[in-house]
Amino acid sequence: MNKKAYELANNINMEAEIGTCGHTKPLSPAEIKHYRKTFRKRTGKHAKKAYPKYAAACLAALFLSAAVVSGDAHAAIEHIRWSISSALGLPGSLEKYREVIDTSVTDNGYVFTLQEVVATEDKLVINYTVAREDGLSLGEIPCVPDATLYINGIAIRNGSSGGSTFLDDANTILGVDMSYETSDIDMSRENTYQIRFRSLGNETNVRGKWDFEFTADAAELLADTRRIPIGREFLIADGITVTLEELSLNELEQRISYSIKGTSNQILMLMAEDTDGRQVEFDTKIYDGNTGEGYMQNQEILYDGRISETADTVSLTLYSMELPEESGKMSNDYRQIGETFALKIN
Repeated sequence: MNKKAYELANNINMEAEIGTCGHTKPLSPAEIKHYRKTFRKRTGKHAKKAYPKYAAACLAALFLSAAVVSGDAHAAIEHIRWSISSALGLPGSLEKYREVIDTSVTDNGYVFTLQEVVATEDKLVINYTVAREDGLSLGEIPCVPDATLYINGIAIRNGSSGGSTFLDDANTILGVDMSYETSDIDMSRENTYQIRFRSLGNETNVRGKWDFEFTADAAELLADTRRIPIGREFLIADGITVTLEELSLNELEQRISYSIKGTSNQILMLMAEDTDGRQVEFDTKIYDGNTGEGYMQNQEILYDGRISETADTVSLTLYSMELPEESGKMSNDYRQIGETFALKIN
């Protein structure tokens, strides 16, 4: 197991084999097997089912599928207003926090359009579209197009995750959302970002140069983030403890940060139920074995499932599962750690 760092990109929506698209740090064969099996309902061969609840919303918001097929691709792309909120299926609006880029770059017969970006804590979220310059079908795109993120001129290679979906029945416009981890960067201040694409994906022969540059900051979103201290310690194995540090809530995401003392190959999951009757699951998103720090993210927020803003308390139950050292075989058998406890959030 790569104990230095791992990312469980639960929302990747692609047809290619996991690990071929370059969107996470390199995984071992055992990790790839675990990754595929544990998150199969949201990845790999089941990817077309990953975003059923917002696909219709995207089409309703676009009003352009006919124009894409019959008209000029540039004209159609110019009228796309496919927001990050729509891409992620978020019930709220990110209008206060987003930067609308709405810029297109054409090379080698393909048009990339960067739509919006949102900067937040340790993360940059973007959404963009890909289309052929002649407006014809893209066919089956096997992989999310490969990109490198630069912040203030420095390449960021901390891992990324995302999803893709065609925005029309004719497969002429591919919509992509991506999240780039940006640890050790002060996201609250205005930074200069570059997104550089060089191919449609590792499984294609299409190469080109599609570069975007913009500025953004996370100051307002971070100011509006609610932070509820947890400070609960649990014994997850002999000599290994985990401390749940903080629950943070904002319009973009809900996460629980944690720290682990001792060398661990445990993956954490937490079930939450608030006093308004909502039940959500927090899955491990990032863990860095060098620092012992990581966070679990509410994946169900993508499907309108989030801890209620009006709930008084939320009951939290922690679970863990040991990752395999060699075989990659997973029972997916989480065991409860400690007792369920209540956290006052209002």
